[in-house]
Amino acid sequence: MVGISQLLDVILAYRSLLAVLPILWAIVHLLRNKYQPSISSIPGPPLAGFTNLWRFWDALTRTPHDTHIALHRQYNSPLVRVGPRSVSFSDPEWIRNVYGLTSGLTKTRFYDMFVLPYRGEYTRSLFTTLDEQYHQTYKRPIANAYSMSTLVEFEPLVDSTTRLLLQRLDEFVSAGSVVDLGVWLQMYAFDVIGEVVFSRKLGFLERREDVQGIMADIRFKIAYASIVGQIPWLDKFIAKNPLLVALTGTHPIVKFTVDNMTERLKASEEEVAKKRDFLARSLEAQQKNPSLVQDRIVRMWNIDNVFAGSDTTAISLRAIFYYLMRTPHAMARLQKEVDELEEKGEFGEFVSWKTASKQMPYLDAVTKEAFRMHPAVGQLLERHVPKGGMTLGNTFLPEGTIIGMNPWVAARNRQVYGVDADYFRPERWLEATPEQVQLMDRTSLTFGFGSRTCVGKNISLLEVNKLVPQLLRRYTFSFAEPEQDWKIHGGWFTEQDHFRVRLGLRTSEGGDPAAENGHVGVAMEV
Repeated sequence: MVGISQLLDVILAYRSLLAVLPILWAIVHLLRNKYQPSISSIPGPPLAGFTNLWRFWDALTRTPHDTHIALHRQYNSPLVRVGPRSVSFSDPEWIRNVYGLTSGLTKTRFYDMFVLPYRGEYTRSLFTTLDEQYHQTYKRPIANAYSMSTLVEFEPLVDSTTRLLLQRLDEFVSAGSVVDLGVWLQMYAFDVIGEVVFSRKLGFLERREDVQGIMADIRFKIAYASIVGQIPWLDKFIAKNPLLVALTGTHPIVKFTVDNMTERLKASEEEVAKKRDFLARSLEAQQKNPSLVQDRIVRMWNIDNVFAGSDTTAISLRAIFYYLMRTPHAMARLQKEVDELEEKGEFGEFVSWKTASKQMPYLDAVTKEAFRMHPAVGQLLERHVPKGGMTLGNTFLPEGTIIGMNPWVAARNRQVYGVDADYFRPERWLEATPEQVQLMDRTSLTFGFGSRTCVGKNISLLEVNKLVPQLLRRYTFSFAEPEQDWKIHGGWFTEQDHFRVRLGLRTSEGGDPAAENGHVGVAMEV
């Protein structure tokens, strides 16, 4: 008892000092963060050097795509410090050093945010794995399914989805009502994914709604990951809290995918194999190597398609139509390219991939320029500096430093794209020398880079190149509220809202029914 009494006396005597100790520890911790060797000399927001709360707040305000561009221009530096151990780079010459096949850099814990539970268990995907060998091992069995030569086999399925989208958009024209084009483009992209993966539309266009709220679920998950991913350990106490996982078991996105897989597999084995969709090809890969391709791997492949397959394509499609509508001369020129091919009889009922990719150079320029102006991803593509550190320019980055480039920073580089890099000008891709085009292509991070390039890139390109000219054949486009711009919610995905449009049907004589109804399409404002 005497010992306890003496201890209490000591605590009481030094209670003031004990109260101060946590504050002193916090100050020392913050100062150590700020003045780490090597990276302390890198310019950046003062608070960012002390704490990741700066990154957290930037993500919370949904503006990192703009913030990172502004910081590099403000400090006129190819390196900007955005966290105690986090650095953004802007020099395109370093892209290969950071993301190249032999760079040795690996993904960071930010990507843990996208690992979703199935019955309380987690399986890393090709996107979320931090292990390059894992990525290589599980990409190889299914890689051919993502090749363009394979995907063109799905053109009839894409066309059937396009037919249904046209029917839905015609309803808005007939009613003279405004369409939130961004929403319908995403529902279209989701139904295409359904056809490619499960040989059936998922019901978005048919039911005219967000089926099971899955689009909202994905948007919420992306927003959560964008914000909490700036301080990844928080995830263990929120989404990956064992109690929450025990109660929920399976994430809604995973359940949605598994339910559709189950529905598809109700058919006979012969029927499943005959349709040759992505799920069937996944099962073929499993049959060839059952010890490697277990059920959880088949699930993982298909969850990836559903999780990311619609948002990225929808973001790109919105960007294309938005910038065409904001740039009448570009809309007119692309419309002319479409009309000339129409007159030559190059189109059937639907625009083919072959025609769009081989005979439409201005469409290609518009697509590349829209991808550049509005990349789908709006945060750093984070990588960990490996053991031994690395040097970029004259700056040494120690092991464990997080280094990354924001695709928006890459896309607005004035040394690469010109002094007018902030403006939509498709002609830059047609006027540039072959060497300059190669540089612009190499600088683009729209689909990532190196071995981690988005596996769904070709699916997105197939949809975009077929749908854009198809809609331009049929409709004129005008903003329902020209004085109101759309809203961008930055983060891992740079989502757009409030893309409200009036559509008019084009006529073979070149008239504009929309104009007759008092709605002048942008294509006429030349």
